[in-house]
Amino acid sequence: MENKAEIFSKAKKLHQSGKIIDAQKLYLKLIEDNFNDEKIHFLIGTSFLQLENYQQARNYLDISIKINPNVPHIYNSRGIVFSKTKKFENAIKDFDKAILLKKDFFEAYLNKAIVLKNIKKFDEGIRCFNECIKLEPQNPKIYFNLGNLLTEFEKYQEAKNAYDKAIVLNNKYAEAYDSRGDVLRELSNINQNDKNFELSIKDYQEALKLNENLDYVYGKIVHTKMLLNDWSDFDKQLQVITSGLKNNKTIIIPFPLLSLIDDPQKHKNNSILFANTYTPTISENFEKKTTANDKIKIGYFSADLNAHAVSHLICKMLRLHDKEKFKIYCYAFGFKEKDELHQRIEKSVDVYRDIRNINDHEAALLARKDEIDIAIDLQGYTSKHRSAIFANKAAPIQINYLGYPGTMGANFIDYIIADKNLIPENSQKFYSEKIIYMPHNYQVQNDELKTAKITPTKTELGLPDDHFIFCAINNNYKILPEVFDTWIKLLEKVEQSILWLLETNEVAKNNLLKEARARKINSDRIVFMKKTSHDIYLSQFQHADLFLDTFVYNAGATASNALWMGLPVLTKIGQSYTSRMASSLLNSIDLPELITDSTEAYIKLAIELATDANKLNSIKLKLKENRLKKPLFNTEKFTRDFEIGLQKVYKNYLENNEPKNISV
Repeated sequence: MENKAEIFSKAKKLHQSGKIIDAQKLYLKLIEDNFNDEKIHFLIGTSFLQLENYQQARNYLDISIKINPNVPHIYNSRGIVFSKTKKFENAIKDFDKAILLKKDFFEAYLNKAIVLKNIKKFDEGIRCFNECIKLEPQNPKIYFNLGNLLTEFEKYQEAKNAYDKAIVLNNKYAEAYDSRGDVLRELSNINQNDKNFELSIKDYQEALKLNENLDYVYGKIVHTKMLLNDWSDFDKQLQVITSGLKNNKTIIIPFPLLSLIDDPQKHKNNSILFANTYTPTISENFEKKTTANDKIKIGYFSADLNAHAVSHLICKMLRLHDKEKFKIYCYAFGFKEKDELHQRIEKSVDVYRDIRNINDHEAALLARKDEIDIAIDLQGYTSKHRSAIFANKAAPIQINYLGYPGTMGANFIDYIIADKNLIPENSQKFYSEKIIYMPHNYQVQNDELKTAKITPTKTELGLPDDHFIFCAINNNYKILPEVFDTWIKLLEKVEQSILWLLETNEVAKNNLLKEARARKINSDRIVFMKKTSHDIYLSQFQHADLFLDTFVYNAGATASNALWMGLPVLTKIGQSYTSRMASSLLNSIDLPELITDSTEAYIKLAIELATDANKLNSIKLKLKENRLKKPLFNTEKFTRDFEIGLQKVYKNYLENNEPKNISV
């Protein structure tokens, strides 16, 4: 018969070798006769922590502290439990207690610093990391987590330096390579340094080589290559992603998947997987309203209020909202420096809140304090998103709109704005949200968009005067090999024609030219537009003859901009939200003849329009007339319809009903 010491020794060996469940069974057997032994309670609590059973971990660690309140490691472990369950203030108190009992307790300092990062306490976090460096200057974990803090506050160069240090100290640190890849991509966008894109791919590949189970890294590789129009191994990579999705793997984050496959069921499943990572940190309970306020309080949340497609589209509606019926709040978390458009939006709303430097928990509490009735997420799962604000229920009604073109797969988002072309009734099953159906189109427009007083000439833009201009100004990652092949066929069939693309980066430009040459098309048949101010960008559309839409992921704001400027948009409709956006716009402006349903039909119609001047001019004339008469560019009407939708879902809530599909 084994004695207590032998069982305890055996349990610890099992624990140290990673056989946590076997060790736990022995600990639980020991505790029956040794209930006042704080060490066994601590080890049981730690085992439950490792098994991610946080409630049980908390129970045993509480008992351990009650038996002996002077053991620093127990407070550290309970602090980790609090951190994992997002009770950050409690976590900090426990880490502080651990440090008080053990002045040089490195792990407690590091854990506290990580929590300070999570709650956006930058200065305190830096001080805590500096304490860590004093204690263990050669520990790579410090620099990795310091990099995460610096990334959180968009100090990307400093973050890269921290990740560099972590990798120097441990060149097998997979997570550090992954995170450095992220900041290199950000630096590429900021500094226009295309080399950083390629370096980020190398970092992602190294991360995956070191740890093939790292979440979402494979998808980052593929999406970054798409930003560069690097299609090497594209079919194989798509196959790997599809296989991963089939097996419910965290292989690609939701947004880049939208541009790769036209499969709304896979989009939904992947979003659900992503949404499940969000754990609310505050109660979902609201004091249930049964009577309406004098004004419905609407909160718009966005990181993109500077010159951005979403802001250009929505800015007039924010100004037009009926302030007798609605009180409009804006919660901004994107830009330190506000441009002219941002300032206009700030002046248009009743209440403007800068929530950049408060954490998601605090942001949700702030919205609750403001008594927001309907929170509208303009970010979704796009860059800089803060979905955790909505996981914490910033308002009793929460809506996904405009910024993210698809379902969020989240039980904390109640509605999505659409129209019956964008989401037909037989496609409702692909959305976790209920639908607010707008009568004409889902996308708000700004019918006051200004063009430049002086437009660059064709010669200045590198466009020949005597060629048909196929315009395909869009984000490069939307250009799939099949799309490019389609455009090349048009250049082959229409001899005097040019393909006009957007130059997003030098590497992508060179890759597209290389792909064109491989398809026997001379480089002079492809012209690239430089990025410019929004008014000049709009004006330049007048030099084009036909806008060619991308398919799988259509043009959204860009398609509406082209139509606004009188440029016909040719699209191919698909099954998913992203593949139906342009057709929604075309139906709203009564140009369904520009919607095709196959690649063959797309090519056929493009050739007809490029070779039959009368047919093209007839469509241009119709577009010119419809722009003024049809609903698409009537911002006032859209705003009133949008408000009716909000009033209907609010009434449904007051009547104590579950969210349901609403038609305006």
